[in-house]
Amino acid sequence: MELLSSEDAMIKQARMWMIGASAALWLVALPAQANELGDLVRSGDVAAVTAALDRGAAVDEIDGVTALYIACETGNAALAELLITRGADVNRPVSWQRTPLYAATKAGFADIVKLLLGHGADPNQLAKAQTPLHVAAEAGCLACVTYLVEAGADVNALTSNGSPPIHLAKLAGHDDVVAYLNSHGAQGPTIEPISPRLASADAQAGKEIFGKSCAACHLAAPGLKVPKRANLWGIVGRPKGSQGDVAYSASLKQAGGVWSLEDLNAFISNPALTLPGTDMSFPGLADESQRADLIAYLRTLSETPVQLPDK
Repeated sequence: MELLSSEDAMIKQARMWMIGASAALWLVALPAQANELGDLVRSGDVAAVTAALDRGAAVDEIDGVTALYIACETGNAALAELLITRGADVNRPVSWQRTPLYAATKAGFADIVKLLLGHGADPNQLAKAQTPLHVAAEAGCLACVTYLVEAGADVNALTSNGSPPIHLAKLAGHDDVVAYLNSHGAQGPTIEPISPRLASADAQAGKEIFGKSCAACHLAAPGLKVPKRANLWGIVGRPKGSQGDVAYSASLKQAGGVWSLEDLNAFISNPALTLPGTDMSFPGLADESQRADLIAYLRTLSETPVQLPDK
């Protein structure tokens, strides 16, 4: 271990002090407002934020989070308006592509949602693979939903797993939002009838699709029972939501009718869009040929398969 003389120790201490002083001077040279503005916005001090902006604080960036995002997240409409008038970008995303509009809708601050939209916020800008309308619908903020739809939000936009806003609202039990979306264009997919394709469909290929996409949650043999797994034996022509040992969603229980070939076609194309509120998390099978093969296979799951319709 090296021993230092008292003189050497004093020199070393002086050097350390000089290094520390230089670092402190460097920190002072940084624009302090850019680091302080976020805290000022969080504190809700409008006068202090105004003073910081007057001194040249960067309105759009604070260590990767915008001041406007913070104001929207905390519900401070006065600060949000101040920042917008000082040039804050209403569409600038932060981490996970979250926008000020995402923050306001997530928290249900309808007044801020209206403010942002009035200053050019994009009602269809994605954040975390959702549109603002998805976020508002799931949160149950009817006023937010109304402002977004009036501003041009797509009521049938889909998340990455195929869910429309009405599906999220129904799962969360927000009946007022569901009713509003229903009355403003929320609807299931428009798809071509599958029946004409079934005569030439490949049931064996459909069995392989079933194994890859359906078998994890569904059974396909007579009399077989496994908790929480619906058995699709005899599914064609069977009343919807009728297997006694399965806890079906309210949406499926209320759907009524039987599983016709065309009902299966619509449902398999996108469960959440066809039957909002369904528990089925499968995003859907967009390819019509694959749907035909799968439905042809499901038709074989019976002692007496239903007759194919005429072409």
